[in-house]
Formats: sequence, C-alpha cells, structure tokens
Amino acid sequence: MPGWMVRGCLVVVALLALTGCESTPPSATGPDSRVAVNGALTALSGQTAVAYDLAGGAVLNVTGKGLVQGVLSLRGQQVSALRADGDLYLRAPAEHWRAQGMAAARAAEYGTRWARSQLAFDPGWSFAPPIVAQALRAGLAGAARPSRITLADGLDVFDLAGLRITAVPPYRVVSFPPALLGPAVAQTLGDTTIGVRALQPDELGELRTAFDGAVDSLGQPFVAGPVVATAVSDNTLRCTATGSCTDTVQVSNKLLGDAPRASARLVLKSSVTSSRLGGQDCGQELVTPLNAATTMACSVRYTLPKLAGTAKVSAVPVVTAEPVATVDTEELKQSAATELGP
Repeated sequence: MPGWMVRGCLVVVALLALTGCESTPPSATGPDSRVAVNGALTALSGQTAVAYDLAGGAVLNVTGKGLVQGVLSLRGQQVSALRADGDLYLRAPAEHWRAQGMAAARAAEYGTRWARSQLAFDPGWSFAPPIVAQALRAGLAGAARPSRITLADGLDVFDLAGLRITAVPPYRVVSFPPALLGPAVAQTLGDTTIGVRALQPDELGELRTAFDGAVDSLGQPFVAGPVVATAVSDNTLRCTATGSCTDTVQVSNKLLGDAPRASARLVLKSSVTSSRLGGQDCGQELVTPLNAATTMACSVRYTLPKLAGTAKVSAVPVVTAEPVATVDTEELKQSAATELGP
C-alpha cells in the first residue's frame, strides 16, 4: 500500500508539471517572426504602387502592373527611368552611354534626350510589388534564425538575411539587399540597401501626374542598341542669281540590328563653300521609315558682291541617322489612368 501511494503521487506531480508548461502564455515569447514576415510580404504583394529608395537619394516608383517612373542609381550615375507598355526608357548622362561602348559624339547626343533601352534586368518586372514579395520569400529559404534589432530611427525590426520587417503590426517590409532579387539586380545597382515605402491612396494622383509629365517629355526617343547606316546616292547643288543655293541629296537608310516600332531620324548637314563668297552650313532633320530612301535638302543665301563675273560654289553633304521609337503618348497615359485612377 505505501509503495502504491508513492507512485500515485509521482503521477499527479508529473501531470501538474505538464499542465503548467501548456498554460505558459504565448505572448511571453514575444512576436513570432514568421507571422511578421508572412504579413509583411502579403501586404507588399497587394500594394498598388511602391516607392523604392536607392543609393544616392534616387527614388523609383513601381506599380503592381509594372509601370515605372523615377530615378535609378546605376554605377553612381543618376538615370531617369520610365517604363510603359512593356518598354523601358532611360534619360542618362553621356557617361552612361560611353560606358555602353558609344563613341563620345554619339554618347553626347544620347545624353540630351530619352532613349528606349534595356538593362540587365527589367525594373518593371523585377520591382513590381507582387514579384518582389515572391522573390523575397524564395530568397529567405534556408535563412538563419532572424535577429531583432532597433534601427537608428528607433524602429524595431526583424532582420532575416538583410531583409528587414517591422517587429510589431502592421507588419511591413522596411528594406532589403538587392541580392535577394537576383544577381542581375545586385550587379546593376551595386552594394546598397533598397528601402521600401508603399504609396498611400492620396499619393497615387501625384504619381500619375509625374508619370504623365515624363511621357510628355519623351518626344522622339532614340532606340539604344541598333544602328542605322546611311548612303547618299545623289547630290545636286543649285544656285540662283539672288544668291540662294540649295543642296539636294538622295539618301537611303538601313537598320543594323532589331528595332520594332521604330523609324529612322535622318540629319543632313551640308557645308557649302566658295573661294570667292566664303562658306556657310545648312541642315535638315527628317523622320522616315526604316530601310527606305528619301530626298533631303537645305539652303544657304549669299550676299552677292557688286562685281562682275562668276563664283564657283560646292557642297559637301553628310547624313547621319539614329533609330527613334514610335510612341503613342495618349495610350501610355491611359494605361496609367487605368491603374492609378484619372
């Protein structure tokens, strides 16, 4: 009987101890990082538009459907970016284009205007909020146990392989390293941290205005990559008794490379000279279909001296060309209105 009573007491004590462990309040262990990560990435995936803070103060705005407006920091250079209808347009300094292998004169011209271009990654795809959320989930596979830290501004966050998420609700993504979006993004943007801020509903109108303004400034953007070769087949210079001389050339162009939805921008520069009258330059710009022939002309006017005799006049024309993109600005604006509101 005494032995039985001892065993009974031991069982009762064990049950009480087990019950005590199960009754520990979950809040005593602090916030669950898994809940925070899932909540933050789910919230990011559903955002209409997000502003990404990049190196050098650059801010890139990207919508859920891939519209892009803002600035990229590429190898220390600030480059304006616009993406619409699946095409990426960049407005970059000449140094950017020289780094792509362009000659100095051509790079200088590209540095004055927008150009339809490509990067090692498509920011409209790689930075679309749903795609970023998906990439961050995949990048965290096998990540070490998160740490909880307090940032310089006092914000309490979880840090998982560089991904920082608020440690208290509402959970949101604060920042992440480019490497979590893949090597192409990391190599292009460099060693930096990408800040994340979801645009509030009252900010979407401001983004729409900025997007429309960028579209209006596109003009006739170059198409970076392909080249247009030109050939002058005929050159005729005619001068009148009033001192006007017109140089007319027949020129053909040929696209070297691929440039869908594009035309050729031809630039004629003619140097008209006379040993008796001096020299003058004239020119003409013309946008024509690719792989076609056309006529170009420009004129100069001389003040004729009050002397008898004739003056010999000659012209040396030079025609250069660049592919330019065909842009329907109203269609691009409508795509923004559909996503961001009128």
